[in-house]
Amino acid sequence: MMTETDIEQLQAQLVELQTQVAFQELTIGELNQALALQQKDLEWVKRQWELLREEFANMQGQAPGATAVVDEKPPHY
Repeated sequence: MMTETDIEQLQAQLVELQTQVAFQELTIGELNQALALQQKDLEWVKRQWELLREEFANMQGQAPGATAVVDEKPPHY
């Protein structure tokens, strides 16, 4: 048979477990929000990268015969 001390210990353990679960749920929620923000940022970076690639390809297409970007001095030198 369980004594009053045993019941109090079980209640204390139950409270501790409930506290841990609540903390873990909060942490998971915060991590989920952080992950969602990172995913949004990653999508933005990918789009910017694609825009830069398109712009670079257009710039190369405008310079006939140019295969690489040349580091030249401006004409006023």
